[in-house]
Formats: sequence, structure tokens, C-alpha cells
Amino acid sequence: MRSSASGALFSYFAIFLLSACLLGVSVRSARETLGKSAALRGARLANARLRLPNTLPRGISAQSSSLRAGAKRGIVACSELDLIREVVGKDSYESTLKDAGDKLVLVDFYTDWCGPCKMIYPYLEELARENSGSLEIVKVNCAGENRELVNELGVRVLPTFMFYKNEKNVAIVKGAKRDDLKSLIAEHTA
Repeated sequence: MRSSASGALFSYFAIFLLSACLLGVSVRSARETLGKSAALRGARLANARLRLPNTLPRGISAQSSSLRAGAKRGIVACSELDLIREVVGKDSYESTLKDAGDKLVLVDFYTDWCGPCKMIYPYLEELARENSGSLEIVKVNCAGENRELVNELGVRVLPTFMFYKNEKNVAIVKGAKRDDLKSLIAEHTA
């Protein structure tokens, strides 16, 4: 009885994350929301991972196939209207900077356990909405697969924000400093 209940919870979790991503909610916030509610029930689902299928399930439109295409390039999370993306690996990081062209790219280096990183995320979403035509925001998790990239770039403080224009680093902000972020965006997008 217990194993079928945990299987049902896992199925519910996978459907919840897939629908959240298709609706434009960040996977991280969906996982945190479900993780908190699951913790209340005593389940440990906060660390479960969503794996997108290779083929489209019935009822899912071709638009969602862009999510799988992004996952193949190293983009593993989506945000509201795909304004903030998360990249994994040096190749996807470099290709993201190259693909941005003359747009300003704000790279947010964070970890899941960092309090200031979590606190500034809604502000980043607000900046992404306000500057959607001239700014691209990319998140890089400093833990796991990105450690080599993070060490190579010299990130020692979290959160760290690096600004790039035409693939060149134009500014760095260490710490969750809203005013500095806003002024640098205004300076480099004008």
C-alpha cells in the first residue's frame, strides 16, 4: 500500500513539474512549492528530477518541443515567458553569450542553498520583464556540473552577476545589490 502511494506522489510530482514548465513557471519555484507541501505530508520529493520524454505525449503541442531542444543545448529550466534561462556546462554558456549578439547578457551565478540568491530572483524576473528586448538573463548553478566553469571565471561570492555585451565582460556585481544591477542595465542598454 505504501509503495503505491509513493508512486502516485511521484507521478503527481512529474505531471506538476511538466505542466508548470509548459505554463511558463520556473521549474525551481515549482519544485520548491511542491517540495514544501510534500514536506508537510512527510514525503521527500524536493530533490526529484524531471526528465522530458523524447517523443511528444498526446495532448502536448509542438510548442513544448522547444523545451526539449533547449535541454539538448544545456538549458535546463524555463522561467516566465522564457525570460530567464538556466544553462549547464561551458559550451552552452559560451553559445548563449554568442547567440545574444549585441544584447546585454546578465549572468546570475547562484546555488540552491544561498539565501540572497533566492531573495533576488523575483527582482531578476522583474528586470527581465522590464527589459525584455534589450536584456537576456542567464542563471548558472555553481554546484555540480558547472564547478569548472565557475572556478575558471573566478566566482567566489554568491550571488555574483556578470554583464556581457558582444561576448565581452563589461561589469561584475558581487552580492545581491539591486541598485547596482539596475544602474548597470540602464548604462549598458541605453
